[in-house]
Amino acid sequence: MPDHGNAASTAYGDDMNRPGMIEQLNGLYQDGRSLVDAEIGFQRARLSAAGRQVRVMAALAFVGLVLLSCALIALTVGTMISLMALLGPWGAMGATVAGSLILAAICFWLAAGRIGKVTALFASDAPAEGEASTGSTSAGDTKAGDVKAGT
Repeated sequence: MPDHGNAASTAYGDDMNRPGMIEQLNGLYQDGRSLVDAEIGFQRARLSAAGRQVRVMAALAFVGLVLLSCALIALTVGTMISLMALLGPWGAMGATVAGSLILAAICFWLAAGRIGKVTALFASDAPAEGEASTGSTSAGDTKAGDVKAGT
């Protein structure tokens, strides 16, 4: 029988060594808080690294656009110089400007065609429903007229 008393005292002693509900909830809160802080730190570091990459990409894109502009200017000047022997200075300038304007008009025309495609991507289904209802307006009007006439 002393064993039972001994077991009861150890069970009671174990209960005394266990943290209470408040301490467990406090520990859970602290663990959750530290996990959230670690996640926030990780996301900040990731955002910072992404920000550095975006800055480098923007700088490289800017340099690329400047160099592309320089290449197009060189092409234009080279075209004018090569056409001067055939058309004279004013004719070469006119032909180069006309060619540039034609290419610009084609680019703007193609861009305008794509604007409609982008608009269609972001348009809601409401215009599609409107088109369906305009196709059947005469049938809808007669039904509405029949209902009104019947009442």
